[in-house]
Amino acid sequence: KQDSVLGHMVADIPEEDWQNAVQIIGWLYQYYNTELKDDTFALLKKNVKITKERIPSATQLFTPDWIVRYMVENSLGRLWLEGHPNAELHDGWKYYLDEAEQEPEVEAQLAKLREEYKIIKPEEIKVIDPCMGSGHILVYAFDVLMQIYTSAGWDQREAAQSILKNNLYGLDIDDRAAQLAYFAVMMKARQYDRRLLTRGIQPHIYAFAESNTITTATLHDMGITLSQDEYDTAVKQVLRLLDELWDAKEYGSILTVTPCDWDLLRRFAVPRTEDEGGQQLFGIHGEQIAAPLLQRLINIGEALSQQYDVVVTNPPYMAVSNAGAKVNDYVKKNFPDSKADLFAVFIERCGQMTKKNGYQAMITQHAWMFLSSFEKLRAKLLAVDIVNMAHLGARAFEEIGGEVVQTTSFVIRKSRIADYKGEYCRLIEPTSQQGKEDMFLSGENRYAAVQSNFSKIPGSPVTYWVSEKEINLFKNKNIGDIAISDGQNITGDNERFLRLFWEVPSNSIGKSKKWVLCARGGAYRKWYGNIEEVIDWSVMAREHYKHDRIARIVPEYIRFRKGISWSRIASANIGFRLLQDSELFEKTGVSIFIKDMSEFSFVLALLNSSVTKKLMKLITQVITLQVRDVFSIPVVADKEYKGRISQITDRCILLSKNDWDSYETSWDFERNPLV
Repeated sequence: KQDSVLGHMVADIPEEDWQNAVQIIGWLYQYYNTELKDDTFALLKKNVKITKERIPSATQLFTPDWIVRYMVENSLGRLWLEGHPNAELHDGWKYYLDEAEQEPEVEAQLAKLREEYKIIKPEEIKVIDPCMGSGHILVYAFDVLMQIYTSAGWDQREAAQSILKNNLYGLDIDDRAAQLAYFAVMMKARQYDRRLLTRGIQPHIYAFAESNTITTATLHDMGITLSQDEYDTAVKQVLRLLDELWDAKEYGSILTVTPCDWDLLRRFAVPRTEDEGGQQLFGIHGEQIAAPLLQRLINIGEALSQQYDVVVTNPPYMAVSNAGAKVNDYVKKNFPDSKADLFAVFIERCGQMTKKNGYQAMITQHAWMFLSSFEKLRAKLLAVDIVNMAHLGARAFEEIGGEVVQTTSFVIRKSRIADYKGEYCRLIEPTSQQGKEDMFLSGENRYAAVQSNFSKIPGSPVTYWVSEKEINLFKNKNIGDIAISDGQNITGDNERFLRLFWEVPSNSIGKSKKWVLCARGGAYRKWYGNIEEVIDWSVMAREHYKHDRIARIVPEYIRFRKGISWSRIASANIGFRLLQDSELFEKTGVSIFIKDMSEFSFVLALLNSSVTKKLMKLITQVITLQVRDVFSIPVVADKEYKGRISQITDRCILLSKNDWDSYETSWDFERNPLV
């Protein structure tokens, strides 16, 4: 009902209670989909890809209220305050972060930006959530916009109408979620204008539709009021739009749509209702059915094609490889630098949707900050200004326990100012959603970091907490300059080609025999040990490693060579060990070889030092330790201490060997030391 009892009730709900009601709607809908979500992930374990019907249930995650406020206040709120300083607004936005203290040259460039922001009027600000879910972000954006309007002298009733007409946009692939978002935003507006539902205002909130059912025949009797030139232009643009929105629910907001003359297309998408004799037509080609769908597609296309002053969203988190073939192909073609996960694709897509000097605010998994697979994406993000960040880590969402989903929320301004300092809040340590919010509000663990410093560390990880002294270490040569690696042995069939050494005859183990001792990682251990397995090194086995599709054999120049080995899957502590020239290594026992063997003991000592342990936390935040990570470690050698360090290293190796050989699982075990 347009002017219902519900509408009157909503108008009387206090602001804080209404915000709580929006949260409850979102949580209820998320849990409504729990059964379908569980079924989807069960199918995924059977290698059944996630279809477009199941993507919403598999990826919906309700954003905590304080993170919504942080994102909106520091993007939409900042856009306004930068050009229209207002102490009352500033003090009312408790999650707003002030600018980090900047150098004079940077401050001068920021002043130029503020001059541009001064001319912005409230009704000109365009805000979109391209993955809106049940509308939580849009509702709070409405609140902030209302505060902006009233601070500019607008009447609340007129402001509510203008916000719906001019400011807010939302998209989602889930029809039901879009309905909830539509309801939430309209009821929010109804708080300020009791007659709003009678005014016929339609907010720009859309569920994705597909053009698959519209044929060229249904377009035949549309656009009869247009001139011939207008008609020809409209048909050309409509056909292109229909092509771009084919299977649109597969892709959602990662789709890009070519800008069109949208007003012309809306005039075109009106079917003829009478024939030349004035007789009523009944849509024999289906145009009267197709016209409303075409109008909807036009609205969606316009929302996708334009750029926005502010883009705010919590995108889906899902490995692209788990999606269907269409999504995989589209992402690889259009987003090669972020193709690993949908959250990364949306980081890139939201950047495309943001105007020059506009703001992009998101909460995503933090993998893009560190992983080598996102290095090219990082390069793009470091080409614009990261204004601030709330680095959340694990357990930012109450519904998700454990360490699997580690997140960060950040605000980017689409500008590039050299030596700009961003404000970073490190909220890793608290183990609850409330704990992270409390730490944020307390102002603890905050860092002001010059963004250009990130590129001074190999791989350009977003290590905002790093000191100037640590950054300067990377100006020196690194281990990659003095060591080599050429892959690892891969058997392709471990059950067939690998054994524990006590499972084969001892007289068949040795450098020139069938079985050879092989490093395969293992538990944390420094200096020496963890050699319990043997690899089949017979002529037949080596031929298999050379020619099998999965297997690999290392080149001869690094076989049976003294080296340094470690476990590819690293724990909180990393141990580097001697690889003897009588041993080989497999992919889980990653190994490198020092070019100048006089440097060997020093390099092993460096890798096992507390300095390397700390630097590793800058280079990688994941449990898989690759050769490239180790090669990035800087080498600073003082000749005065180098010889002494090598002596201590040799002693450490000997002590560790004696310890390892005291266990029966050592190849060199002779007897228990207690006997």
